Amino acid sequence: MAYEPGGVGTLAELQEFYRSMKIDTTTIELMNQVNDILSDIPFREANSIKGHETRVRTGLPDVYFRRLYRGTPLSRSQYSRVVEGIGMLEARMELDVKEKELYGATFNAYRLQEGKAFMEALRQKTAELMFYGDHNTLADEFDGFATRYNDTGNPHVIDAGGSDDTNTSMYLVAWGPDTVHGIFPKESIGGLKHTDLGMYVTTDSDARKFEVFGDLWSWNVGLAVRDWRAVVRICNIPVDKLYEDRVIAGSDSSTGAQLNSDYIDFRKLVIQAKNLIPNQYRNRTILYCNEEVMTALEVQASDTKNVHLHYGEFFNSKSIPYVHSIPIRQCDIIKNDEPKVD
Repeated sequence: MAYEPGGVGTLAELQEFYRSMKIDTTTIELMNQVNDILSDIPFREANSIKGHETRVRTGLPDVYFRRLYRGTPLSRSQYSRVVEGIGMLEARMELDVKEKELYGATFNAYRLQEGKAFMEALRQKTAELMFYGDHNTLADEFDGFATRYNDTGNPHVIDAGGSDDTNTSMYLVAWGPDTVHGIFPKESIGGLKHTDLGMYVTTDSDARKFEVFGDLWSWNVGLAVRDWRAVVRICNIPVDKLYEDRVIAGSDSSTGAQLNSDYIDFRKLVIQAKNLIPNQYRNRTILYCNEEVMTALEVQASDTKNVHLHYGEFFNSKSIPYVHSIPIRQCDIIKNDEPKVD
């Protein structure tokens, strides 16, 4: 589908829109390596410069029995006003003009290669904020999924049983304009933006002047969770037990094998998470985990009797694993040293 102003669109769809509007298409960087979440997020223009104000329904209207010749009391649903913040990420690159003399005709290629490192750093930081951003810890950040879903008392947080500080998580997210989406400031461009600052004079640490070529990389981005039911976090996954067998080695499976208490039943966890998502959202859910968990999940589901795991296409990617028809996407920014969530 194509992006339309006021709607939502992935970075790829935004890029096509900007191209059709003859806006510089180099403003968006689509380096989709191992943080696939950046390819999947639908982005929406916020309704203000500083953030996105939305309403969340917190209560349903009362209903009554009707009697003949008796009226029905008025009722209404309850809403809560929520303002989602936007973080402003920037990175500035300066190259001494003398380097152009040293590199000659290859300077532009060298400058581009240096710029890619800055783009990669911004890409990784944005992915990190999507999961671990914490506005209370750093006021300039927006809240990520781990910050919002950080209590096992939350019905959408599933405890996988880990007990120490070497845990990881999986996240099931149902993206959409009415559930969860990214945001960028009103009347601005979504995605990673590059500005060529040209040549100018700067100073060194001793306040001595010299000339440089400058580049500015920026990404103004936030995360809006409009319906908390559209996300499930499977937390406390013990990293050191990812490859435990279901049956303890040496037990006789023909006479009743002894089950391994350290076994992580990913199939059960995914089913639990899937069924917590409202039915109307389930056809747009995506499961996110890091490389270690994805490998363990695939190994666990690769036995000959498995009928729940298959591989297919997702966007332009091939051989994407699906479990219970849910695509699994790799995000290596998800940590392996998460503390236990209580």
